[in-house]
Amino acid sequence: MVIVGGGRRGVGRMASAACVGGLLLGAAGCTAAPKPAPPSPTPTITPIFASDEEALAAATEAYANYQNMSDQIDSEGGIDPERIAPFVSASLLPTAVHQSDGFREAGARSVGSTTFLVAGTQELSYASLDEIAISLYICDDVSEVDVLDENGSSLVSEIRDSVTPFEVGFVLNSDEALIVDSRDVWQGKSFC
Repeated sequence: MVIVGGGRRGVGRMASAACVGGLLLGAAGCTAAPKPAPPSPTPTITPIFASDEEALAAATEAYANYQNMSDQIDSEGGIDPERIAPFVSASLLPTAVHQSDGFREAGARSVGSTTFLVAGTQELSYASLDEIAISLYICDDVSEVDVLDENGSSLVSEIRDSVTPFEVGFVLNSDEALIVDSRDVWQGKSFC
């Protein structure tokens, strides 16, 4: 369309006339287009661990801490077993504390350290604090551990199984560090 003369005033009338005509005919585009709503922010969830390797390393360290304290308590005759508390969940604490009952009752103490091997992962899920599920297959080895009575005589049977398979679950504590939440002897065929 070519407009001759009229300047801006003429252009305004032409645009108004075109819009009125367009409205009568059902055309769109003569009103300002509504501004699109800004996109909703996409919630971003940062995983607790950067990779499966990092999650596995944290769980392995958590179990080592638990095992070291357990060995220390047993080497001291089961005295003050509540020291295990920082390394286990509240639900596992009663069981972990009672593990040392036999040492106190027998006046016994352990010598040596338990070693362990992570035989595999059962579950590694750590998308958020509320949805963490980490469990490992762990082989505890007590072949280097002896249990001595008050006279220094060994209480260990010569036919004991030195390696025990466990299924171990982990949770986060209030500092967002992994701790042991469950530790059950594996009932199926040993993976150790």
